[in-house]
Amino acid sequence: MEVNPPTAQGVVDEETLKTFVQWYRSQFIKVPGIDQDAIYWQQMRTEGSDLNSGSTFLIIFEQTGEAFVHGADRSAESKNLLEVVDDNGKKVVEELFKVARQPEGGFVKYLDGGEEKTAYAVTYTPKYTGVEVLLVGGYSQDVSHVAYQYIDLPKPEVTASQVVDRETLITFVEGVKQVILDGFASPTPVPFAKFKNTFRREGGYFKSGSVYLWVVSQQNINLFHGANIDLENRSTNFSRTDINGKRFIEELIVGARTEGQKFVEYYYDDPSVVGDEDTGSPKLGYAVKITVPYGATPVTFVLGSGIYTGER
Repeated sequence: MEVNPPTAQGVVDEETLKTFVQWYRSQFIKVPGIDQDAIYWQQMRTEGSDLNSGSTFLIIFEQTGEAFVHGADRSAESKNLLEVVDDNGKKVVEELFKVARQPEGGFVKYLDGGEEKTAYAVTYTPKYTGVEVLLVGGYSQDVSHVAYQYIDLPKPEVTASQVVDRETLITFVEGVKQVILDGFASPTPVPFAKFKNTFRREGGYFKSGSVYLWVVSQQNINLFHGANIDLENRSTNFSRTDINGKRFIEELIVGARTEGQKFVEYYYDDPSVVGDEDTGSPKLGYAVKITVPYGATPVTFVLGSGIYTGER
């Protein structure tokens, strides 16, 4: 007999919270790849979905303490929450890590704004990564005061602020590709959250104004977007064209996959230019294919960036 899976809407007490978290743990473990995982991540962030309703949502933490996916607060993602305390000084996330390693996971009670709350946590290891993570339901605190953490990645030969033409754009992207390969090959791999924070940091080596990085998966899921986090974990629109009918996104990504690297000239709306919303402004895009070890399974994706030719 088919059994309906538990939903966020059905969580009314500790038992239903545990059932809810355990059910999705069993589903997440079976995910065969990052593209399918990204679909779950987007559902986790979508209010009204089976995984997100009001105060009931899920959070995935990396082992280092960063919130990798936060169902209710995108701004909390990539923040390390191990030191966050409740009204009584309890380090709630640290306690969740401790109880999660019990055979059936565990509950943690905490006081937030004078209200007693209960969170439930388990660990799981996706078969395609082999890397253990923490899955939590029922945890909700204001973490707006927590600062993002960055890492000292090597300086590429050309930084984002130095991109002024075709050649410097190519050198920038190729340099970032090597930074990523070296980071994933390190004996102590860089937490993905800190990679994202550092790549998104305005004025750093990897983002300057309209020069930013983006990453697209093999199944055309936006894994990272340096300028707009809301685009992440969504499908890439290959059908989009510029004023000349050029399918520039498709050309860039498919070209990089098949040729290893791809350079495309196209028109795109420049936020700094008034009146180009319909026509777009001339832009240069460059993308490369890159394969990195990701837990148990190598992951191949496309890394790219671009520059408006009239802005400098």
